[in-house]
Amino acid sequence: MKVETVRRALYAERLLVAFASGLFLTLPLYFRQHGLTEVFFGEVYAAGAIGTFACVSATAVLLRRWGLPRLAPFGSAVFCAGSLLYTLALSGMPSWVFYVASLVQGAGWGLVFTVGPICLSTTVDDKNRSYYFTVYAAYSTLGVGLATVVARFASSWGVGFQTLFLAGTLSSLLGWVVSWSTLRRNPGYQLAKPPAQLSGGAEFAQILRQPSVWFFAMVLLGACVYTSMINLQTTFAAAQGIDYTVFYGFYSLAVVLSRFFLSKPLNRLAPRITIVSLVVLMLVSLAMLMKAGESPLWYGAGALTLGVAYGLVYPIIQAEATQHAAPHLRPQTLVYFSLSYFVAVYLFPYVAAQIAVQSGYSALLLALMAAAGLQLLVALGFYVRPDLNAAVPVGPPAPRPCCSMSAACASPTPTSLARMVFVNCQDLRHGSRFGASQGPICLSRCDTKLRSLGSGR
Repeated sequence: MKVETVRRALYAERLLVAFASGLFLTLPLYFRQHGLTEVFFGEVYAAGAIGTFACVSATAVLLRRWGLPRLAPFGSAVFCAGSLLYTLALSGMPSWVFYVASLVQGAGWGLVFTVGPICLSTTVDDKNRSYYFTVYAAYSTLGVGLATVVARFASSWGVGFQTLFLAGTLSSLLGWVVSWSTLRRNPGYQLAKPPAQLSGGAEFAQILRQPSVWFFAMVLLGACVYTSMINLQTTFAAAQGIDYTVFYGFYSLAVVLSRFFLSKPLNRLAPRITIVSLVVLMLVSLAMLMKAGESPLWYGAGALTLGVAYGLVYPIIQAEATQHAAPHLRPQTLVYFSLSYFVAVYLFPYVAAQIAVQSGYSALLLALMAAAGLQLLVALGFYVRPDLNAAVPVGPPAPRPCCSMSAACASPTPTSLARMVFVNCQDLRHGSRFGASQGPICLSRCDTKLRSLGSGR
């Protein structure tokens, strides 16, 4: 199967699942019509974090056990199941069904969001990684934007929430069909190497020692802005007496157009320039949205500016996190990157709802400006340190061949020999040096040499 065909299938799946997700953004309006506040929505939405964190955390294990071809279509199927539960919950079922629906839907979105970039990463090289990540993310925004516009017009025509949610269920089901029928037969996935099998503590320690952790902090702070403006926009607009489709329309248009037409030129610039500049632009957009109640022009301009800023900065941060990771740890890096994103996406709306209900939306916007300002400080702190902002060399880690170790063991001093053999044996046991075919042979030689040292030979 051609690489371009695989990419198109990934784009289609992301678009369909994102469209389904966008239809469920009307959930706060449904709760408000039934006498509930944004806080209840925040509680329900936070339940999705349980499923998301469980699936994202288990991604490496699932990849090793099932392989990428079997796991790739699974996320959209789980998301579809959660969407169906939401649809059924509107039929007068107990309120706890909303929490279960959110949990299942969150698990599905977590898999789509995490496994999707891993799938895409198998079809690109380091030079174009940022561009393709940007395009892939654009389809997500396009799906959400189209869904909100469809939902607004559908509600004006008398279409109920249950019908909208059923449409979301069917859209995510179609996403699964596309993924299963196309991606499962992709031979490139069969060749994808599963993540290295490390203990949880060893893996976490290695990830924390990489420069990528700075980008985990950046994406978490940026996601606080994104999730608040996307998930609470319908109630924000209602409080201001304005039409929420203005925001979603301008925001989605800005994200899609900027990612398709500006991502390649920006890809030629240094990330330290683009990331810092775009976060500053995000602060400007939030300042514009503070005046949204005064004029639709401020509302549209703020949405447009936020779409350009966040729409472009997120995939660049994701690509930078990948680029600054050791090649053999890149799948795990993407997993931890997704976890950082989802911590904000699923948990911060509850905090944002508390601020909005108790202090108003102006206070919420100020809190989001503080988060964006902190994101700017993290970016500046990273790029002013030359020991951090050099990308990890492309390619697999350079192993010390077993034969060179054996040759060096021919005439060593006892101290240097012990040190060399111990280091190589430790590397082998942690799976960070040699391939599966060479590893057992080398490990046997290591153990033999260590026993020789211990007996004085």
